[in-house]
Amino acid sequence: MSGIGNLGNTGAQLASSAFANFATFGEKLKPLGSQVGKQFSQMQQYAKERMGNAGDVTELPAEYRELEVKVDKIRTMHENLAKISRNFTLPHYDYEPPLTETVFDFATTVGDRATSLAAAGARAAGVQSPVGTSAKQRDEIPPSLAHAFARVAIQSAEDMGTQEPIGAALKKFAAVEEKVGNARLRMDSEAVTKFHQPVNKMLAQTIALAVRARKNVQAVRLGYDSCRARLKAAKPEHVDAVRQEMETAEDEFVAAVDDAMGKMKAVVENPEPLKNIADLVAVQLAYFKQAYDALAEVGPELDELQATNEALLRHPTS
Repeated sequence: MSGIGNLGNTGAQLASSAFANFATFGEKLKPLGSQVGKQFSQMQQYAKERMGNAGDVTELPAEYRELEVKVDKIRTMHENLAKISRNFTLPHYDYEPPLTETVFDFATTVGDRATSLAAAGARAAGVQSPVGTSAKQRDEIPPSLAHAFARVAIQSAEDMGTQEPIGAALKKFAAVEEKVGNARLRMDSEAVTKFHQPVNKMLAQTIALAVRARKNVQAVRLGYDSCRARLKAAKPEHVDAVRQEMETAEDEFVAAVDDAMGKMKAVVENPEPLKNIADLVAVQLAYFKQAYDALAEVGPELDELQATNEALLRHPTS
């Protein structure tokens, strides 16, 4: 008999445990059900507004709307700047290689491409690469227009010989174009670090937070207006419950508006965009100065070679 009693107690305990688990599961579902109901009310209110049947729609503060306009303009500016500055991340963006070079580059192995990138990185870091014409160099696509000029110039100089003025001029031209190309790579690297990446970071973080906060305001506002509409149509016995729900929705709406305005002000009052533009100009200025100095140095030498060449043409040696 005691065994039967124990079985009965065990069954009761199992039933009690199952009931408790079911109750706990039900409690967990309540927030989910509430969330689904809230989203349905928001969708219903949105549909009414789209069809013009919503009646009274809560208007956002004037300052909020002004911030929205400013943030949209700043976001558009950053999106456009990010699209253009992406060119700094692309190889040989100022030089369209011949089709044969493009096909060869596509056919190279991963190891060859890694070596090419390492060499370009060394040049960007300021390591002077020799102006040579090895088979490997002839196989790579020049990373810039200046490097392309340097390659064909040194090849022609070696073919023609540097004893002649044209050969000597080509060698000097190749060397200065290599310097200009290396300066261009350094500019690209710094432009990515000081401009392109910060612009994208602003888009992905500060601006994105403001955009999400604005979407939340829209959703909460729809829920609030839905509660207001239900309160107007509520039966007397339901007025108190619906009013409490509306007051809660109103508090959520006010909090969401304050949060969004704070995040939008963080976008509007951010000093980074102007700093980024100034940094890019400084990077470009440094590049053009380096290019100018290099070209200005070799210019007189080329003038002398040109004069020598003209003299030789007028008075050829036998």
